[in-house]
Amino acid sequence: MTSENEKNLPGGSQTTGSEVRAADEEHQQAKDLVSAFIKTIKAFRLYPADNPTLKGMQEQFFKRIQVFLEMYNSFALEIGEYEFSFRGKPVYEDRDLKGSLPFLFFKDGLRELRFMEGIEEWELSGFNEIVIQRDNINEFEDDLITLIWEKDFIHIGYAAIDPFVEESPVLIPMTTDQFQKNANSDPLPESARGGYQEGGAGGEYDFDQGIFDREKNSVSIGAAVYFVTPVEMEGLRKEVEGELHPNFVFQVVDVILEIMGLEKDPEPYQDTLRILQKLHDALLSTGEFGRARDLLNRVHIILKTYQLADWQIEAIRHFVEILGDAEHTQRVGSILEKGTDLRLEDVSAYLLLLDSRAVPGLIKVLGDLSNSKGRRMLCDVICELAKAKPESLTPFMDDPRWYLVRNLAYIFGRIGSESSLPQIQRAYNHTEPRVRREAVQAAGLIGGPRAAALLTKSLKDPDLRIRSMASINLARVGKKASLPALLEVIQAKDFAKRDPSEVKAFFDAVGSVGSNEALGPLQKILDQKGWFGGGVKDEVRLAAAGSLALIGTAEAKAILMAGADSREESVRRACLEAKRRFGI
Repeated sequence: MTSENEKNLPGGSQTTGSEVRAADEEHQQAKDLVSAFIKTIKAFRLYPADNPTLKGMQEQFFKRIQVFLEMYNSFALEIGEYEFSFRGKPVYEDRDLKGSLPFLFFKDGLRELRFMEGIEEWELSGFNEIVIQRDNINEFEDDLITLIWEKDFIHIGYAAIDPFVEESPVLIPMTTDQFQKNANSDPLPESARGGYQEGGAGGEYDFDQGIFDREKNSVSIGAAVYFVTPVEMEGLRKEVEGELHPNFVFQVVDVILEIMGLEKDPEPYQDTLRILQKLHDALLSTGEFGRARDLLNRVHIILKTYQLADWQIEAIRHFVEILGDAEHTQRVGSILEKGTDLRLEDVSAYLLLLDSRAVPGLIKVLGDLSNSKGRRMLCDVICELAKAKPESLTPFMDDPRWYLVRNLAYIFGRIGSESSLPQIQRAYNHTEPRVRREAVQAAGLIGGPRAAALLTKSLKDPDLRIRSMASINLARVGKKASLPALLEVIQAKDFAKRDPSEVKAFFDAVGSVGSNEALGPLQKILDQKGWFGGGVKDEVRLAAAGSLALIGTAEAKAILMAGADSREESVRRACLEAKRRFGI
């Protein structure tokens, strides 16, 4: 059983993660777009122009970039020496200088490629042909920038520099003094000194004989010369580790996702999804939530951007539904319970990509989990997934664990649907005060007449913190309609005997309504006779003066100004303090 401290989650602001998910999706779409571009260029290099495979890849790439540009208007690809980036984040890297597109573009001076909405198929085909053409021309005769400029594309732009101008200038000596000033005066190494001494008496040197002698002597050099240095050894060790632990899984995922975009036969398509699920499960079992999120995000992108048949759409949706079943969510819960080196933001981003039918399984995990940070993360995830169907939470409101009911009340409040108010009422009837407090907070977030009725009832709760919270929320929800209930409480005979924090909360609630209808009762309390001495009574006057300052109307300020000149010291002190605090 989880301890009470672990179950008692503190209140906090809701973070839906919508903006983060949108940015991640845009970056992933950009990454997939670049991958399709690279594959298309490779196909151009492999196949003749009339090959059906090449034509299919061209059409697929054109459709992808059209969908991207319809969503985001433009696509700016930043070019580094060995990588392509999008919005400052790498999307592709290739350090093989023989075939690296980033290196080819970079050395020709390209620093950015821009594709604009409205791009036509001939422009993409023309650009691809330019890249292939660049492979077969002398770099001193032409370059990519010139070839792109000659095509005069309408929807493809670029940013470039002159690579020759950009290079650091090298000083060519014009005089003997300049040459001597920059010459390296270090003595020749011993190994080089003997080979290039002046010749015999005639000053001539037999270079052929010298080279022969040097090569002959080099054979006898000790084997120590061939020892591997520590730096080289470390490099070899890393290469061996890379061979032992290759990143095969994600390479296979790339292939599988490509098949999903091209396969048209239902049976192989289903086989592909089954393989993809096994790969997903492998990532999940090792806690690789970041990669599992990338995989699932790319599946969603396929749903949104590919032209799929109805049976394909249904198959992919069923795949996503399976990932949210009880077995998979329980596996997530087990990993969260261990919590070793786990980034909760990755877990959250992954779970937010699941189907809403994952909610029951996630609630079960929420009830069993003892990790408080993990519980808060799950609450926020369930808020998002259940937003369209808050009624999916209802069956769990009868759970005997108070902390789970409290979490559900929190979720209902953040969803903010008035249809959830019956469940909030059930939470308010709970015997545990912490559940009732969450119910009051949720009613304040939902608002409306029914919520105001519940909050009015809560003004008489046995728990002073619940009463205080209810007063503030009622004022926010009910506005002027809440005044009668609030004024009734503060005018009660025993109100002055209540805890100072509760007294202040009620007066602040009255003041936050901002209505002159409260001026009469507040002035009466401020000027009331028979309160001698200090303590609580002075705190009541101070709270009443603060309430007048919060109302802030000219009439309220006039009462404060008059009170500041009162002969009654406690009245005068309360009004002066209120004026000071609120800058009146």
